Amino acid sequence: MTQFRLILFDLDETLYPRSANLMHEISARINQYLVDKMGVPPHQAAELRQHFRGTYGTALRGLIEEGYALDVEDYFQYVHDIELHGRIDPDPELRRMLLGLPLRRAILTNSNIEHAERILNHMAIRDCFEAVIDIKALNFKNKPTPESYALAMAMLGVQAHEVIFVEDSPMNTVPAKAIGMTTVLVDCPPSDEADYFVSSVMDVGPLVEQLMRNDDDTPGN
Repeated sequence: MTQFRLILFDLDETLYPRSANLMHEISARINQYLVDKMGVPPHQAAELRQHFRGTYGTALRGLIEEGYALDVEDYFQYVHDIELHGRIDPDPELRRMLLGLPLRRAILTNSNIEHAERILNHMAIRDCFEAVIDIKALNFKNKPTPESYALAMAMLGVQAHEVIFVEDSPMNTVPAKAIGMTTVLVDCPPSDEADYFVSSVMDVGPLVEQLMRNDDDTPGN
């Protein structure tokens, strides 16, 4: 019997391609938020956002940790005010692949639930996932903090070795791999930062089939 019980997907730039440029636009809006709402000089905004992301995993966490006064819901609404139509429209093949995965399926995102639900509903794949665990459900303990993974696994009732974790960011797969998840990076060059590498999310289906078959063939199963 296979050890795997759950496949856990990141959302942005994992379930849709980087070429959609949604995260590029969101990053630009975060820069503008820092200028408009936090009073950061325009020439420093991009550098500050990158500092926050590199140090804390997200710009929001950086703002919170470094003592900026902000309305979190206003922040989410501002930075996610982007157009989706024509950029990540529904893909029946993606839906078919997800529904064909012989495991429980869930989302773990550093974004908020409203953004996640909007993306998933727009792509017509929300019903492919039993749960969407967002930054608010994690009490703002975002990836790549070990606590975020522990909280998500507790919510889903699984252990690390039972999880296949699919991400686009090596920053987030490294700690997941360290605690025993089987990690998959999408659209990233091979390295020691994950166990497997695929060019697009559509390759996850064949990879999971291979992993399940290999695991079933392990002596003692």
